Amino acid sequence: MSKKIVAHRGIPTLAPENTMASFNTVADRDVKWIETDLSITKDEQVFVIHDDKLDRTTNISGSIETVDSSEVKNADAGYWFAERFRGEKVPTLDQLIDFLNIHKINANIELKGVVGDNANYLADKLVEKFAEALDRLDDQVELIISSFNPIMLEKMYQLKPDLKYAVLFSKATLGDDWNLVMQACHAKIIHPDSNGLTEAKVKKMKDYGYEINVWTVDDINRAQELLSWGVDGVITNIADRMLFLEK
Repeated sequence: MSKKIVAHRGIPTLAPENTMASFNTVADRDVKWIETDLSITKDEQVFVIHDDKLDRTTNISGSIETVDSSEVKNADAGYWFAERFRGEKVPTLDQLIDFLNIHKINANIELKGVVGDNANYLADKLVEKFAEALDRLDDQVELIISSFNPIMLEKMYQLKPDLKYAVLFSKATLGDDWNLVMQACHAKIIHPDSNGLTEAKVKKMKDYGYEINVWTVDDINRAQELLSWGVDGVITNIADRMLFLEK
């Protein structure tokens, strides 16, 4: 089976992460997979953004679940990266689905955990709107749904049990109970942090029958090592420079 090179938030070395400009760099360079993130606003609109807070990648501040969609739609998500990207917007879920359908690019979509007093309600709305949007996803597009948060995966599984689910683990959260978490989430795919990952751990994951995609790997030698150990894919900020590893 061929290996996957997954473009982390697009190609964030070439364009501002999680923007249409960044996704278009993926399409332009014939990368077959992207990784991106979904979050929800106070008025229940779903956007493509990684951080809980808007401060790092836009010109507005605050947590996304505490602001209205109109504020997010008006935010500038490109000015901080380079002047030529000034005016770039935070993509909507619908724009992401349109992009995947047009370019037939596969996606690993991470569900971000929701925090705050209204967290459970907004989490339900996030998975409902995502599930609804997926009804128009082209059948040719392969999809993985991932999260660090098992509750988000369980909520999504209740709506779409036939999809592929992956649990994200950091070095700190990859404890002795990792396989129990995988089973509880109905996950057949594991996404471990490259940091601290060993060949022995990879072998154990493979022995359990899991597909393995490792994040976030920006060193080509490390990517080659991981692939030689048997991992199925690497998630990277430099996907355009790692495509030769898919062979």
